[in-house]
Amino acid sequence: MLMSESGQEQKAPSRRHEKPPSRQEQKSEATRRRICEGAARCLFANGYHRTSIKQITEYAGVSQGALQHHFPSKDDLVEAAAEFLLTRSLKWFAMVKIELAKDRGAFGDVIRRSWREQFTTDEYGALLEIMTAARTDDNLRARIAPKLDDWRVAIENELRDILHPYAGNVESLSALLNISLCMMTGLLVHEGLLGDETRMNMMLEQWISLVVESKG
Repeated sequence: MLMSESGQEQKAPSRRHEKPPSRQEQKSEATRRRICEGAARCLFANGYHRTSIKQITEYAGVSQGALQHHFPSKDDLVEAAAEFLLTRSLKWFAMVKIELAKDRGAFGDVIRRSWREQFTTDEYGALLEIMTAARTDDNLRARIAPKLDDWRVAIENELRDILHPYAGNVESLSALLNISLCMMTGLLVHEGLLGDETRMNMMLEQWISLVVESKG
């Protein structure tokens, strides 16, 4: 017991420890992750509109009953898959931040590695399918747009310190990262269809040079 200024006894604040997940909860989470991974592979391989629940069960190796136990509708599953992919992406940026923290000229490395390890992966291809579908699907857009916004803000927070030399304030950093993300997405969609990897890498290097030189 603690004593208040008035002399009355007060209870010490209790320390609550989070209860570790049960075996069943761990199993359930593993199944959800497996389904989201299968959905991402299916979306990348078949496209959003050609992806069905039956196909996803085959990619994930689960029954339709198990899938619909966790995700009653396709929209529920697509929303969860998008969140899964965005969370993985954010973890990647957190890792890169640690690796590049001592390099004050990190902008070029961030962009090059983002392109190689994020934008040209099957996972980003799946996310791109979801974002494209959300353009004309009001319900899907309402589910996905807030997650994309949270992802953007989280990336800005992760990279703010190491990219400070290229963006002196929060607004400049936000603009720089958003333009970079949009540029790489557009490059992937437009030039990616042409399959000219050399040209894509050249344009990426030109963008890095423009930013670096403008801050030099």
